[in-house]
Amino acid sequence: MVKITLLALSLVTLLSASSFEENCLNCHSRDFKFAMMMKKYTQKYSSERKIKEAIFEYLKNPSADKSVLPYEYINRFGVKEKTTLDDATLREMIDVYYQMFNMKEKIY
Repeated sequence: MVKITLLALSLVTLLSASSFEENCLNCHSRDFKFAMMMKKYTQKYSSERKIKEAIFEYLKNPSADKSVLPYEYINRFGVKEKTTLDDATLREMIDVYYQMFNMKEKIY
């Protein structure tokens, strides 16, 4: 039973990571620093719940006020376009992003 549960969990994680690549890394793989963004979210919001909620709110209704990027970056590149992902998929992608880039994994 435990093996089946672990296998199912692994499969869900792989599928989610694959969707993350399709929905997020497809555009941001070469020109976007996801680790740097997570660092900025961690510095500003600190807890996992607050970080995820801030990312969700920003992607649903992007604005310079909600961004954690420096003004110079926003001035040069602009604010991200509003996401077209539904809420459930967006939250799932945020979970994958957090798992991949959260700062807790970097602290010794």
